[in-house]
Amino acid sequence: MSQEPDAPQTIAASPQPAEQAQAESPLCKARKQQKILEAAARAFAGQDFHKVRTDDIAAAAGVGKGTLFRYFAGKEELFVATMVYSVEVASAEMDRALAGIYGPQERLETACRQLVDFYQKNECLFQLLHGDKALHDQPRHAEFHARLQQQRDKIAQILRDGQAAGCFRQKFDAAVAARLLFGMMRTAMRVPEFKDRPADEIAGTLLDLFLRGAGKGHAQCRPTAGAPAAPSGEAPPGGVGG
Repeated sequence: MSQEPDAPQTIAASPQPAEQAQAESPLCKARKQQKILEAAARAFAGQDFHKVRTDDIAAAAGVGKGTLFRYFAGKEELFVATMVYSVEVASAEMDRALAGIYGPQERLETACRQLVDFYQKNECLFQLLHGDKALHDQPRHAEFHARLQQQRDKIAQILRDGQAAGCFRQKFDAAVAARLLFGMMRTAMRVPEFKDRPADEIAGTLLDLFLRGAGKGHAQCRPTAGAPAAPSGEAPPGGVGG
């Protein structure tokens, strides 16, 4: 991938004074980095990666371009760091929402509702979940996928706790189910039918299908020996909570 023409070579043209760099507290640095990541998220979510200019990101963050490149070596690294940031913030919000909630089904409902609500309110961060896969060679790309996996692992653990408590069926793989639920959430938020609907409604619809499936669970739904096959497209009963 070609580097942006105005990338790190300009760092030496406008160096930060050594005294100023040394005087910055860790909190000040963290806030500055967060501003850069937030500005980058808006920029990368709004247009194609190759059209984004680091000059514009630095200006939106209120920092000099030299400062931006003190934190991130180039646009590719900044992009992947922004993807990592999007997952970290969403996970932290989910953890806060789950604090003090102990029932497995309540925890699952809260986690799903919180993630949908968070990404509705932070659409630019949601868009980054579908980022440019051509940047897989960046050092932090593996970290991005690891953070995503940690998020899914939390949902999987809620499902396992529900299995242990007898809230959910035993015969399903919690890790696979967690991936499927995440896929349902991400798909739902990208389809026109759910546009502008409240997070509670979206999460409720997803969880109803996820926990109960599309079938009624009635005996007459199951074909008896010698009976004609069910109409094409009819789903068998049996959800996670069935």
